[in-house]
Amino acid sequence: MSKVLVIDGHPETKNESKTEYLLEYFISNYQTKHPDDEVKIINVYSDGIVPPINDQTLDAWEKQKFGHPMTDTDVALLKKHNETVDQFVSYDKYVFANPMYDHFLPAEMKEYLDVVSVPHKTIKYTANGPVGLLEGKKALHIQAAGGFYHTNNGEIERDFGDAYLRDMMHFYGISDVSGAYIEGADFDPEHAEDFKAVARQQVDDVLTDF
Repeated sequence: MSKVLVIDGHPETKNESKTEYLLEYFISNYQTKHPDDEVKIINVYSDGIVPPINDQTLDAWEKQKFGHPMTDTDVALLKKHNETVDQFVSYDKYVFANPMYDHFLPAEMKEYLDVVSVPHKTIKYTANGPVGLLEGKKALHIQAAGGFYHTNNGEIERDFGDAYLRDMMHFYGISDVSGAYIEGADFDPEHAEDFKAVARQQVDDVLTDF
């Protein structure tokens, strides 16, 4: 049995979302194919899901490093950081789902990736540079964008968020990274259903070995 962590980077809203449409398609078909696997969904926009990295966090880390007295707030904040990265590391497969914001990921998704980038848990530093500690795991990026940002053969064009996410996965040691994208619906709304069909096929292709 595998454990799948879905990191949803779409604001929780009742408005129609192409990102959520494709994510729901993936989850439904994945669960049909792997009924015994655990699938957990977290939304990075939800309160308390992603702890901040701010002045208070940096101060708490410094106190911890040098053994200085910590407040209850410090302890609770670092506990949440540890819980977040430990949860991430405990899963076998990751699905990141988000709308494209200005050629990049939503800030909340970027913050989540910052929080789980922790030495000795997701990465380690050696004399030859950083080494990822999550080898053998898999990742999928689901994304919706109004225009076209990938070629027919999957090459990235001006999608800095997808490139960044893939780079971070490789940084963590995850080399098996796939993508499924709904693109062009705003640019050519008359063919929106065709674009959805292309994205569903991309999901189906990923599901053959995910």
